[in-house]
Amino acid sequence: MRVSLQWLKELVNFDWSVDKISQQLSLVGFEVEAVEILKELHKDIVVGFVLQIYPHPNTDKLKICWLDIGESNPIQIVCGASNIKEGIHVPIAKNGVVIPAKGITIKSSEFRGVLSSGMICSFEELGKQKSSTNGIVALEDILDQVPNLGTAVSLILGSNDTILELAITANRPDSLSIIGIAREIAALTGGELRFPAKSPINEVRFLPISVSEETNHIMKHGGIYSITEISNLRVMPSPLWMQRRLESSGIQPINNIVDIINYVMIEQGQPMRAFDTNALDKLSTSPLNPSLLSLRQGNNGESINFINCDHLIKVSSESLLVTYDDHPIELAGVTGTSFSDVSNLTTSIWLEAAVFSPQDVRISARQAGLRTESSSRFEKGVPKELTLISLKRAITLLQELANGKIGNTWTNQYETNIVKPINLCRNNLHKLLGPIQVDTKGATEPLADECIERILISLGCSLNMTDNGWEVIVPSNRQLDLQREVDLIEEIARLVGLDNFTTHLPDPILPGVLSNYQTVERKLKSLLIYSGLQEVVTLSLVPPVTTDERIDLPKRVAIANPLLTETSHLRESLWPEHIKAARRNLQASQTGYWAFEIGHVFRFVSKEKPPEQLLILSGIICGERNRSCWAISDKEIEPNYYYARGILEEIFASMALLASDYPLKRNSLLHPGRATEIIVEGYPTGWFGQFHPELAIHNNLPESTYLFEFKLEKLLLAGTQETKLNPLFRPFATAPASDRDLSMIVPFGLSSSDLLNSILKAGNPLLESAKLIDCFDGQQLGEGKCSLTFRLRYRSMKETLTDKDVNIVHNRLINNLKEQFQIVLRV
Repeated sequence: MRVSLQWLKELVNFDWSVDKISQQLSLVGFEVEAVEILKELHKDIVVGFVLQIYPHPNTDKLKICWLDIGESNPIQIVCGASNIKEGIHVPIAKNGVVIPAKGITIKSSEFRGVLSSGMICSFEELGKQKSSTNGIVALEDILDQVPNLGTAVSLILGSNDTILELAITANRPDSLSIIGIAREIAALTGGELRFPAKSPINEVRFLPISVSEETNHIMKHGGIYSITEISNLRVMPSPLWMQRRLESSGIQPINNIVDIINYVMIEQGQPMRAFDTNALDKLSTSPLNPSLLSLRQGNNGESINFINCDHLIKVSSESLLVTYDDHPIELAGVTGTSFSDVSNLTTSIWLEAAVFSPQDVRISARQAGLRTESSSRFEKGVPKELTLISLKRAITLLQELANGKIGNTWTNQYETNIVKPINLCRNNLHKLLGPIQVDTKGATEPLADECIERILISLGCSLNMTDNGWEVIVPSNRQLDLQREVDLIEEIARLVGLDNFTTHLPDPILPGVLSNYQTVERKLKSLLIYSGLQEVVTLSLVPPVTTDERIDLPKRVAIANPLLTETSHLRESLWPEHIKAARRNLQASQTGYWAFEIGHVFRFVSKEKPPEQLLILSGIICGERNRSCWAISDKEIEPNYYYARGILEEIFASMALLASDYPLKRNSLLHPGRATEIIVEGYPTGWFGQFHPELAIHNNLPESTYLFEFKLEKLLLAGTQETKLNPLFRPFATAPASDRDLSMIVPFGLSSSDLLNSILKAGNPLLESAKLIDCFDGQQLGEGKCSLTFRLRYRSMKETLTDKDVNIVHNRLINNLKEQFQIVLRV
């Protein structure tokens, strides 16, 4: 935001230098990005007088001018401007002068054989936005009195000013105005504020607007909507002082009506819009009536010609339009239409002063691809209390500068929540901020109550003393960012100056420690990395639907204000992005992609309830882990189902977690015969399986692609049990073990986990371990049959086992399996 220092000094009394005010504004959160001293830009461009003009001997398009610039001899300049004539005063750039607006240095040059020793400047070359004037600047046309020859034009064209370029943060919309910055300066310097005098407007009649229920609902979102009828207007150039202030703010002067509206927006922070009533009258066969105004969403494909746009712009169903008899006249809070805009023929207007919902304006501006001074203010939030104040200011200026006659004001104003006072506790303030430094010797003292009260009052707050502090009522212009006690404390620290507080550390200083959950989570990540998987982070924002309709996915949660359609919803799972990443890596000639991610997913519950948020561990094992070495002739070796599942098994074993596999219900993502639900410590925790072959082909992935997903909270809950965090020492075995392989023929569909659990239970206390080592199916086994081989290890902690000891337990175990599962031993 561009801020004129001259304008500021009219509103607040202070005498700080440019350097000091720039430094202090930066320290309190308004970074000064640039300082522009206007008088330095045009200090070498001076006032000259056109003495004589001669035709150019070699062309009709150029003229030879002799000019007096207050020196002993006149100078000769060749000029092609159509409005050059004898007897006028003009700005002259002599040889060696730099023109900042053009970035050029004036040098003596010949034009078609005639020497020119300077340049007569136009508005554009002076850095002024003056599109309505062609040719050079005739100073008599813009000044009541022309100064002496040789005077620097910076002193007469409003260039004796300094412009500060401020970066206004999104949480401070109150500072998007000159008055807002003046309040900050007053709070910093203690200077007195001098706001523009309020002129009484007794003739304004406030009447309600009769609108539809839909329009009334939209207006209620903003809080206020008003239309004021102003007639008998005379459109003309605005006064020079107003043009200078608009130019210093980066806005091009147009005419007195438009300039007044822009001036009030820069001064007060309230955008407004003027509609030509003659143009509105042509849109309807009915007499001019505010009840024909409405607010509605745009129609898809509806094209509108907006102000300063050289082509039609299509609006969407998300865009908010102000219409008259259903004809669009404004993209609400952004810009008006060319048809309803003020022109040189305008004699009567409807002046709109309103507040629109920040969300509505943000969506409308983004969909149309338009960003204006108006939209930037509405997007950040404009308090409705400012609207009528700004309206009265604009009406006053329209009466003074455009001969306006004020008619009715139709206003729909809606109740807002009652402002609740904020309790500011003195002890909390001192605890957070600490004492301030009194001198360079290290003396300190608590921040005085008088200083606290002065700062809060300078911000416009109302105070009531309480036993332990103050009850603070925040002004309307700061209610968007001052909502809690800590916000007030931050404001006090900001304006006192953070460098004025002593540095103090918490007492006592306690070292940070990891929680049990954090410890287990870090261990889990390390084990996954040691197993060859790489941790990745994917986007949490996804398109509305997945690209593959064959996969059943929960409904995705839409976000309120998406920037793009591709990032308009929250992810419901992690694996879709892992599939995309694997495909990209393999297309980039990688031999495999092994990765995992821990992140939040969001599951839609209902419109009445917020989405369910889960912390998920998800991973993919796709192709080779590393490129094969020369010893095996570069032959690719991809992991099979058991190898991939074994990686997770080893990780669970390292965490001392008991994991069992159970048949997984139908999952369209996975191979129907190679998918399992994993039960950890008795809790259903996640699943593992091979990517469905059809989906693998569709995504250009190898058949050996495996996915897994776990609810991290349940894993951490199991891993943080006392017996897992602090396991008891188990003495090392001193006796040798006895291994037996047990092969059996079982029907397809019988869970190996059920068999394993039965084996472990029946083999107590001598059975030390049991694991599946082989799975075989063939015609010789019979239809619907397969062979499973388990390796059993027997050991006693007290003595060496004999074959007789082992046989007793082994036979008991076999008999139990036959009785429970009707297995057939395979010899």
